[in-house]
Amino acid sequence: MIRLPRPKSDLPQWPARDLQWWAEISNRVVHTGKQAGRSTAFERMLELVRDMVRNGRFEGIQTVLSTRPGARALTWLWLEDESVRNCLLTSQVLDALLQLQAPRLSRMSLLNLVSLYFREFDRLDTIGRGDGLCSQLRLRILEQAERLPNFVGAGGRPDPLRTLKREGHWLLELDGPQRLAIETRERGAELGEKLSILGFAGMDTGRYGDICRAHFYLQALQELAPGQDDPVLDELLKPAVAKAPYKGEVRIGHAALAILIDRASTDPGELWQTWILKLAGDPRISSRARNFAEWWQPLGEERVQKVRDWLSKEDLRLFLQALEQYGYESGKADLQRMFPARKLFLEGLYQQGLVRSSRLMLGNSAQSVVRRILDKDVMTNFAKLSGVMGDKAVIYLDCGEFCLVEGSHSFKIWVYMEPPSPRLSNYEINEFSHADLVTGVPKDYEKLYPDYYYTAVVHNGSWQWKVFDFLADNGVELDIEQLLSRSDYKHLLSTHGRPFVSPTARLGKEARLAKRTQRRHFESSPNILVGETSARSLPKSAPRRSDG
Repeated sequence: MIRLPRPKSDLPQWPARDLQWWAEISNRVVHTGKQAGRSTAFERMLELVRDMVRNGRFEGIQTVLSTRPGARALTWLWLEDESVRNCLLTSQVLDALLQLQAPRLSRMSLLNLVSLYFREFDRLDTIGRGDGLCSQLRLRILEQAERLPNFVGAGGRPDPLRTLKREGHWLLELDGPQRLAIETRERGAELGEKLSILGFAGMDTGRYGDICRAHFYLQALQELAPGQDDPVLDELLKPAVAKAPYKGEVRIGHAALAILIDRASTDPGELWQTWILKLAGDPRISSRARNFAEWWQPLGEERVQKVRDWLSKEDLRLFLQALEQYGYESGKADLQRMFPARKLFLEGLYQQGLVRSSRLMLGNSAQSVVRRILDKDVMTNFAKLSGVMGDKAVIYLDCGEFCLVEGSHSFKIWVYMEPPSPRLSNYEINEFSHADLVTGVPKDYEKLYPDYYYTAVVHNGSWQWKVFDFLADNGVELDIEQLLSRSDYKHLLSTHGRPFVSPTARLGKEARLAKRTQRRHFESSPNILVGETSARSLPKSAPRRSDG
């Protein structure tokens, strides 16, 4: 290998005075560029307007509004100086400017107004002190564009004023960004390319462009497969995008939520579910909560209930994690031994599609366990357990034909044939005591359904068989093999046999479900009083209370 000597550099260092001279030249070029197109009259008007705003004295406003340099200076400051914009950008000043600049503004002044409109768009009404400035400026730009000569623009370059003269009647409307995004996507074009063709390159960095992109993202959402990831999801989580207007009081975020919720079936997948919770939070909170009113109420009860149902799986996951971790940390061998059977039982109910909704309740210790395990990943809402329940976790499951209240370690599993108490599904109630769950809820159930039955089973021995047998007595047949381990399944079959659902029990269940449907119809009808028909008309096929 031939090693060549390093080349010697004899270039002299620049003297400090030369570097200073070069910096001065550069600054002068930058300053000259900024001053390009500014006349002495324009500069005087800029200073006059700033002085008026600074001193609160507006004797010279007539001069500004009636001269071309003054109009250009004022519209430029509306665009570039927040203090001038907040002080002098009103519908009254705008009207006076246009009257004194009759028959029309200069091209530069009109372009300033167009840039202002595209940058602020729907925010103009907050600037204009609630005097409808957005609508006012839109109408005035359209009038000014209509007065432009047909030969506006030169060299075949895209001209924004020519575009507004031709298509401003829809581009500048509040639904203009949506219509532009839909048209662009339907033609398979890029949004930035479309804006450049229209002459709006450089004007897409403001509010109009943000909303336009948001609608473009909504169109992309419609094309995603359920659960599919896409960069638009990250964009739609940005507050400036999510809170942008869609239609009326509905925001872009509401529209995105509705699209994902409607397109997903029984399971949106972890990615979509996490996205929904990040944007809107858990819907299982009080209807009076600010977050519920802001994000969930506009979506309607059907969508809210659909998401609540999805979150049943998350509740189960958190409940089982708290249960498992407590057994591990407490060192209780009986709890650790029972955990696999309870996990199989509860997860099997969900996998069979029986769980329709849930409510998770955690004591302080259980909350600490869950938060320590999942840290910031905990986005689901849960109720608080107080008093002696501080170290426990409880989950309420509505399984359609029956309901369960299941708790950790020493808490029994309660089985009801109807939703037992309004308090369990009422998100205004966010705290439960031991007495609420073992005394209050059963009493509520007895009052609501005097002829119906429930049971409370201790987690020992063949507790699963007691649950299965009770449900069979009330006409409910489960695929028990999917709820048990192989060894437990063989043991229960050999010891107790398969639970038998009698024809009488089936008839009782059908009558009960028919009654439930009728009751729901009454409750949803504003002209029919609730509770006029007694539950005592249902056939009775078993004791009202059973202790297994």
